[in-house]
Amino acid sequence: MSVIDRRRLQAPQIHGAILAEPPLAETGRLLADNRKRFNQPGRDILGRSWVDIRRQARQEALAAAKNYLIQAGEPVPAFNADNLFLAGHQPDLFHPGVWIKNFALNGLAKAHGAAPLNLIVDSDAAKSLTMNVPTLLSGTGKRPGEPINPDHIKMVAIPIDRWTRELPYEELRVADEVTFVSVGDTAAAILHIWGFESILNPFWRELVDQGERTDKMGERLAAARRTFERKWDCHNLELPVSRVCQTPSFAWFACHLVANLPEFHTIYNASIRDYRSRYGLHSKSHPVPELAAENGWLEAPFWAWRADQPRRRPLFARIGEVGIDLRLDNEMLPALPLNLNAIARAPQVVNAWQELERHGVKVRSRALMTTLFARLFLGELFIHGIGGGKYDELTDAIIRDFYRVEPPEYLVLSGTLLLPLPALSACQPDCHHWARELRDLRWNPERHIGERAAVSGQITLAARNEKSDWIAEKAAWIARQPQNSDERRRRFQAIRELTSQILPLVSEREQQFRELLRNCEREVQANTILQNREYAFCLHPEVTLRPFLTQFL
Repeated sequence: MSVIDRRRLQAPQIHGAILAEPPLAETGRLLADNRKRFNQPGRDILGRSWVDIRRQARQEALAAAKNYLIQAGEPVPAFNADNLFLAGHQPDLFHPGVWIKNFALNGLAKAHGAAPLNLIVDSDAAKSLTMNVPTLLSGTGKRPGEPINPDHIKMVAIPIDRWTRELPYEELRVADEVTFVSVGDTAAAILHIWGFESILNPFWRELVDQGERTDKMGERLAAARRTFERKWDCHNLELPVSRVCQTPSFAWFACHLVANLPEFHTIYNASIRDYRSRYGLHSKSHPVPELAAENGWLEAPFWAWRADQPRRRPLFARIGEVGIDLRLDNEMLPALPLNLNAIARAPQVVNAWQELERHGVKVRSRALMTTLFARLFLGELFIHGIGGGKYDELTDAIIRDFYRVEPPEYLVLSGTLLLPLPALSACQPDCHHWARELRDLRWNPERHIGERAAVSGQITLAARNEKSDWIAEKAAWIARQPQNSDERRRRFQAIRELTSQILPLVSEREQQFRELLRNCEREVQANTILQNREYAFCLHPEVTLRPFLTQFL
């Protein structure tokens, strides 16, 4: 069973803190356990052992990764090992807590005699083409020592490119080069007010230079990131998921899954329902939607699209008269000539699957299938972020039930690095305190006509004596024990009336509490911007970013 406790997978709140679950010192133990699990018999993959498919998948991934870097005009790291450690993420402007996976991947792989392979998840769709930057509007706080007006702290979303439509990174091309080129100067001008120098300008110059080689947004971002990694002694193999999905070993994996889709479909959906029940989730899209069934067609766990229509759509399959029928929306695709009683024809099925790409149909793994294939067929150890670490509990269940093996364990790694921005003094517990004080004042104003109010000079001793009868009468009503509903109603009404008579005595104090609460909430809201851990890594200064990352080397 996995050693990871899902409930402990929470993002660190403290600057510089690291979450590693299990601790990185246990990597050797995880690796030994996983190697035993990779020798389990498991189930055949269209007549071949899954261990044989694993061996082929590793060889193909290593060759494809080296070829990918050569085509990008980049040096290929020298690793003699044929065992892989893996991590992966979308090619976007993630925060430093995500980037540490690449450096830990490199350090752990070297320490344990493996090759580090980072997967570029270009099969995912880009959800936004903006970069958030904190700014300080005109006013106070711009000079050293000058107090900051929390209302002047804002987050600005800078467009990286012109938004057209939601596309997978594999297909996402820069639409507006003028906007793209200007981002570095625009964001740097906003950051300048805070008095530190980030890596933004040199990073963006590298991005712009990558434009001479490719117009793909994700490719530019990934290549520029790798440039900085190499400068900081982190040199990994990399491979886009789109290229993984074009390998013969992935075709064996996909065809086996489609050939057994009714069984897989049932296991997949049952695992999702069990996961939701276990964690009290009610959304039909969380953690992922169930696979659909339509008039004999079953949805497969893959995205598909035509090269000339790059919108991700679900792929459907059914057992047909001559094999397995495939459908993309209302378009029938070439069938897979699979007779389940003639496994010897499996190579023909695999070839037919790969022919889809040559006919302009791209089939890519969805998120769970990406990590399932990576963990089960590609690497010895996978490093997840927090989100993936939580959701792969679901992947574990699918592996156990469908592949009939105990799933390999994985690491979860994340961290928090904050920008060097000032922090205001208020925090959420302070706001809770003043909210409680204000509520208590409204319902128990007599408690505030005591020493605290007298010391502040807001309530005079004469005023307290003048209303002492009301306070004593309220105390008497509170002490009563009503015997029936009529008495309870009279008691409630009396207490409410007496409270309303006492309240005017503390009106100034109520106003004071309201102001304290409002100021606290303003500062807390400003701090959510100032202390946000999600800012892009390129907004950070090298003096703090580099040691945070390279500690894992």
